[in-house]
Amino acid sequence: MRLTRLAALLVAASLSAVALGAEAPADSGPASTGSPASQTSSVVALEEVIVTAQKREEKLRDVPMGVTALPGDEMKRLQVVSFADLGPLVPSLSVESISPGQSRLTLRGENVGSVGATVGTYIDESPFGSSNALANGSVVSGDFDTWDLQRVEVLRGPQGTLYGAGSEGGLLKYVTNPPEPGKFAGAFQVGDEDVAHGGSGANVKGMVNLPLGDRAAFRVAAYSENTSGWIDDPSLGLNNVNRSHKDGVRASVLWNVTDSFTLRFTGMGQQLQNDGLPYTDVVGGGIDVLNPPANQLDPTRGDYVQKRFISEPSLYKYDNYSLTADWNMGWADAISITSYGTSRQVLNQDETSSPLIPGFTFGDLVSGLVGVPAGTHAYGALRIAKLTQEVRLSSPVNQRIEWQVGGYFTREASTLAQSFDGFFIDTQQFLPLPSIETAGLDSRYKEYAGFGQVTYHFNEQFDVAVGGRYSSNRQSALETIGGLLVQPPELITGASTGHDFTYSIAPRWHINANTLAYARIASGYRPGGPNALPPGAPAGVERQYVADSTVNYELGLKSSLLDNTLSLDVATFFINWKKIQLTQIVDGFGIDANGGSAHSRGLEWTAAYTPTRGLTLTLSGAYVNAKLTEPAPDAGGETGDRLPYAPAFSSSADVAYEWRVFRDFNASLGATWSYTGSRFMDFSAVTNVVGGELVSIPVPRAELPSYNTINLRGGLANDTWSFEIYCKNAGDKRGIAVYTSSGTPDFGGAVGYIQPRTVGASLGFRF
Repeated sequence: MRLTRLAALLVAASLSAVALGAEAPADSGPASTGSPASQTSSVVALEEVIVTAQKREEKLRDVPMGVTALPGDEMKRLQVVSFADLGPLVPSLSVESISPGQSRLTLRGENVGSVGATVGTYIDESPFGSSNALANGSVVSGDFDTWDLQRVEVLRGPQGTLYGAGSEGGLLKYVTNPPEPGKFAGAFQVGDEDVAHGGSGANVKGMVNLPLGDRAAFRVAAYSENTSGWIDDPSLGLNNVNRSHKDGVRASVLWNVTDSFTLRFTGMGQQLQNDGLPYTDVVGGGIDVLNPPANQLDPTRGDYVQKRFISEPSLYKYDNYSLTADWNMGWADAISITSYGTSRQVLNQDETSSPLIPGFTFGDLVSGLVGVPAGTHAYGALRIAKLTQEVRLSSPVNQRIEWQVGGYFTREASTLAQSFDGFFIDTQQFLPLPSIETAGLDSRYKEYAGFGQVTYHFNEQFDVAVGGRYSSNRQSALETIGGLLVQPPELITGASTGHDFTYSIAPRWHINANTLAYARIASGYRPGGPNALPPGAPAGVERQYVADSTVNYELGLKSSLLDNTLSLDVATFFINWKKIQLTQIVDGFGIDANGGSAHSRGLEWTAAYTPTRGLTLTLSGAYVNAKLTEPAPDAGGETGDRLPYAPAFSSSADVAYEWRVFRDFNASLGATWSYTGSRFMDFSAVTNVVGGELVSIPVPRAELPSYNTINLRGGLANDTWSFEIYCKNAGDKRGIAVYTSSGTPDFGGAVGYIQPRTVGASLGFRF
């Protein structure tokens, strides 16, 4: 492993700081563990975090639900820049990382591999991504860079009352830094990192806050990052095929029109380009998928090697714009949020080795058509456009009765285009033939909803919050299918309507000023809709599927002890999940359908302790038991099966120490250990003829082994300058993030490992 010149320079700077620190007096440093060196208070109390989980600003320890909040400074310190970094730090959050730009988020085990999302994503008050299951919402999650964020909030459990569709498992919210009137400020950072088994990648980030008089300001943040790949493909003569490049910008204008009326406009965009997919070829399920080999997870060509017959670049582009108007009328606060966002995705994949039927691949089909070795290239393009409008009234706080009431509207339009084309393997030139198959899916989703929540304070210690939401949606779909394998072309239309009601009840007892006990019953849902049907689907295949829903029962305790040097947050939960939406094989055709039920029960914990000045210890984790309680045979699930990619145990522990070294500089050291328990791959089934009928038979599921990682970091900083060095996955563990049992040569499969050992450094400047 080599270090770049910048990394080597910052290593030397950090080592010098440690050496100088050894001579400093023991009482010369500040108490803060994540703040500038100018904070010289001897207080070692933990920082109080303010969140907006219930669409009001309130202390994290007062929120009656499981919430994790990571402030921007902490994410910078821990080098949290993506879902993959966030996952180990949030109890019961698991991340199925398919590739940069494609990740499935799961909270409390609510995952069956279906197309619709169970975890909602918000940027401030603006929802992102698709609400229905016709636009790959489960994996197009908006993995935004965390540069210049105020914090990230993760709400665990259903959020149907305040956040609506698609949040039946929970919610992830990016909270941006607002412009600050009357203040000129900025930040700049350059960095570089080296990835084991790969190369290096540099990044540059910047932010400027410009006052526009005393009542307005403009803030802009931008970033550009290169990430080295670590997967080689000797057959194509390529190294580090999974290189990626990310650019993004976020701009916001805030205008305090009067002392009681504020306008804020925010626009952001991010583009991510990947040269290839981060997969290593493994033995896989073989020709007989019902009897996979015992060594199916073993690499076949090397630890970080794949074989493809054509390159697999991808592109993900996100844009989001929002206008928020906030009018404090005294008796209530009126808020209007208008937002418009687009999401674009372009995928190229080599489907040459994907089985068309057991023992016969797409490549075999095309080669037979032209009489020479040929492959199959799959192209997919997705575009989602989403317009939303929310208005709500909120009462002042600290009253016997507090309330919120609001209305919500969204209109989504998505277009999905796919094609399978043949190409000559020796030249990678496309065949002079029509596409093997083409498919287009245009869908529309329109929803109206009304919601409200009332909190009644019986006294200063005890209150109860009750909320409800009624929503109505209307959907339509137009599907076109053609190509060599589908003659004549087919045109399929579909439509659906849905009406859903969600609720929440949360009694809250402030045992004392520092301890909260709460209970919560809350529901969430995912809308139903028209099905995207395969060509030639018989009349018996369902044309629609209905909404699935969850009900969450939760008990929790949050407390600050020992003069706020120790914090505890513990929650236990039980979730019923009914009419689960999942991919099923019916009469030999794959569709979205409802099948089976599941439950998830578990325990989550987070504890932080500052035993002495500058030292902070943090421990978090979860136990999650998520299983099917009814069979889903057409999807390959049986009663008692664990839900996919949901580890029974996961945990992380962090140690951070900061001390004064010289003049106004602080030095810091830290280490994070994370554990991810074993998980099972997705459900799947094959169709066989039994007694003259087509029968779905579950495919045995591989259990992915558990793994540990250790991240290390060190730094030197004052109010103006910062030097940081870090090492992620210091042990270079090959933890499996995702597995598919087929699709590679010789009827093999592929795994996606977590990122190998990564050493990086950065230099920052603030003014």
